[in-house]
Amino acid sequence: MDPAIRTKLDQHLIMAKAKLFRAVAGGSCEIMRDWVRAYSGLSMPSYNIFQPRTLQGLTDDTLADTAAFFSSYDTLYTVELIHDRFPDGPDYLDKLGYQPLPPQMAMFSEGLHLDHSPQVNSAVMVEHITTVPSLTALCTLLNQVFDYSLDDVKKFFPVLHLGQDLRHTIKHYLAFLNEQPVGGGTLICLDGVASVWNLCTIDEFRQCGVATTLIDHMLSDADEYGLQLKVLYSSPQAYGLFSRFNFEIYTQRQWFLPPGLEYQEDW
Repeated sequence: MDPAIRTKLDQHLIMAKAKLFRAVAGGSCEIMRDWVRAYSGLSMPSYNIFQPRTLQGLTDDTLADTAAFFSSYDTLYTVELIHDRFPDGPDYLDKLGYQPLPPQMAMFSEGLHLDHSPQVNSAVMVEHITTVPSLTALCTLLNQVFDYSLDDVKKFFPVLHLGQDLRHTIKHYLAFLNEQPVGGGTLICLDGVASVWNLCTIDEFRQCGVATTLIDHMLSDADEYGLQLKVLYSSPQAYGLFSRFNFEIYTQRQWFLPPGLEYQEDW
């Protein structure tokens, strides 16, 4: 990968995270040279993140400071590592008692998406969310699919996202089949890059082309904005879908729970 592209992707993912966390009431995202600390105050550890950016950002001291920071707010958190930046990071955290969660592949695509789409389902209708009821429907979907707390999801995707300042940066989508909302996702357009977040489909509507149609629509919107560089995080199960849209793996990220925190399936 061209180092300039990698730098642009890394910077986008940090700034997209900052947009999301800073829109939460009471949320913050500190971006330092050696680390990023994103705080929402919500109950899910993945909504409160410490991400080292350099080797100097992953030390006993920075981890102790991080633990003290989140402890002062009585908030669960995760340490997020980008694997190729910290090849010894997982072993280091393991020795300190941190518990790894399943890694996610970071994938990117360069170039226009148009005319390269897999088969979509013409019965699936995709709506760009512009109203509070539609945003509430998306939050309900995320609660159903990921089993996140509905209150937390509503706080993390506030009505502020529909306002003039953010609506061209954070774009939420709903997919309908037979007039029922069955899938959703978010596109963040920032600094010449588009990223896909929280793509989801209700279990009983999987294998119906819902996710394919959703991402086809979202990437086409990114093309219309002139954003040829696109990035997302994928689970192993979704790799086949994203590879059909010409996404390629370039690294992995992994979350680690601090010592003493018992893993729960809905995390």
